[in-house]
Amino acid sequence: MSPFRQRIDRLRQGENSPRAPWLVLAGAMALASGFILYYGRDGWFSIDEAQWISDSPQLDLGGALSPHVGHLVFIPRLVYKLMLETVGIEYIAYRILTVLAILLCTALFFTWARRRLPDFVALAFSLPILLFAYDPLHLIAGNGFTVMLALSFGIAALLAWDREDRTGDIWTFAFLVLGGLTYTVALPFSVAIAFAAVLDRRRDRLWVGAVPIVLYLAWRTLGDVGATDTAAGGGDLLNILLLPAWSFGGISGVLGSWSGLSYDFIRSGTMQPGTGIGPALAVVAIAALGWRIATRGAGTKLWTVIAVAIALFAAQTIAVGGIERYPEMPRYMYPGLIVVFLVVVEAASGFKWSRAAFIGLWLITVISLMTSFSLLRDQSEVREWKATQTRVEVTAVGLLDQTPNPPPVIRQRRRMLTDDFNPVTGSAYGALGYDPATLKDRDPDIGNAVDRFLFNALKIGFQPVTEPFSRADCRPLEAVGGRYRMWVPRGGAVVIGKQDAKVWIGRFGTGRKLRAGRVGPNSPQLLKLRYDGEPTPWFLKSKAPGVSVCPID
Repeated sequence: MSPFRQRIDRLRQGENSPRAPWLVLAGAMALASGFILYYGRDGWFSIDEAQWISDSPQLDLGGALSPHVGHLVFIPRLVYKLMLETVGIEYIAYRILTVLAILLCTALFFTWARRRLPDFVALAFSLPILLFAYDPLHLIAGNGFTVMLALSFGIAALLAWDREDRTGDIWTFAFLVLGGLTYTVALPFSVAIAFAAVLDRRRDRLWVGAVPIVLYLAWRTLGDVGATDTAAGGGDLLNILLLPAWSFGGISGVLGSWSGLSYDFIRSGTMQPGTGIGPALAVVAIAALGWRIATRGAGTKLWTVIAVAIALFAAQTIAVGGIERYPEMPRYMYPGLIVVFLVVVEAASGFKWSRAAFIGLWLITVISLMTSFSLLRDQSEVREWKATQTRVEVTAVGLLDQTPNPPPVIRQRRRMLTDDFNPVTGSAYGALGYDPATLKDRDPDIGNAVDRFLFNALKIGFQPVTEPFSRADCRPLEAVGGRYRMWVPRGGAVVIGKQDAKVWIGRFGTGRKLRAGRVGPNSPQLLKLRYDGEPTPWFLKSKAPGVSVCPID
């Protein structure tokens, strides 16, 4: 037998140095951390983070316990408050926080898995957690630590539960409570622990999982978290009828992503839901699990991790509605990967790994990591675009807040900010947006985006002239680079034309796509503007000559 085969056989049988897998894992952690930080370097605060920043200056105990889109995020709110008061809005610090949570989650999962599998088999299942770019929000963005830390607490609870003693139960309870205070994805672990106590007929241990559930339900009740309004974080219990369909979709998405074969070369990203190899892998996995239970039975530990997966998918299913949600959604992939891997590892416990199976598993791991690395590179441009859009919206919302009689939030097309974002408190720790005075020196697309937001919110456009006006002070648009252009007086103006002409408007950008309206010889138009504290005026632009601007009082 060749030395290579001998080495493979020793590894698949668990005959290795105790330090070897940890050294490999440490090296992989260092590489993954570098990749995540480098390719996410142009990112910026997400919609959730921007809201936490806005809330932080006046944060008290009640605010920390308040729901965020139906989630209890007590620990993330406190962590962000502490970091904002110490490091401000240096985003690299928040991204490092996410990386540390991913490393912790991976280390805990490996610790749990190696108690059930040979070290290098457990390692093969652990490495994809380090770089799972199918869920970019929780890999690159700073608030990814909310989900990854909550999952870490859940895995830590399983590790402590395995002790089966009073100390282990106390630690399990502590981890479950901490997980519940971090994010909702920890709740399924409480459900599973309570279920395990029932299966084992250990009433003396039932409190460990039951009390965290009761505390969470009490929080929802006392906090009046939207019981049935799914858009506000509530749930529709009848959606539980969709649990089998949702679970299959979730398993398909996770396994297709883990395989590294769900890559859409046309879109340079993940494949559309329900396509690719995912559904086939889900059928095989479910059939294999059924065979495993039918032939070898299922102990409490296997039913426990199955309960974690079912509880997670059930919670996601109940929340469907109001906001677009589907089981293969990227934001669900990291939690899905963890719970599916928990079931796979527990189900595989006790089996001997053949040489072919061991090599095949590592081949999948390598392909998975290679595809995730490619996705990470692809998504760096998306993160940069989202960062720009967030800064644009913060800038525009801040200007609107300074406008007399500002338009209501419902007229502000916020996509990267919540309706509750306050531009005043949001800037307490530093500027989240652009300085309006510098927009002229930036990429024109940034100024155009700010202009478009203001244009739509203020409903800027021509109106019919209903009162007489003086033409004595009218001034024609000046020729500039083959176009005609002029600043609009702050008090507004009547716009007239010697011929039919289309007129565009701009302020910080080029005025390329915002159409104010049309003027003609017999159709003067009124343009009224509401200005904020920024002195940069609006301007009109036209391709046709003969358009004039007449100031009004």
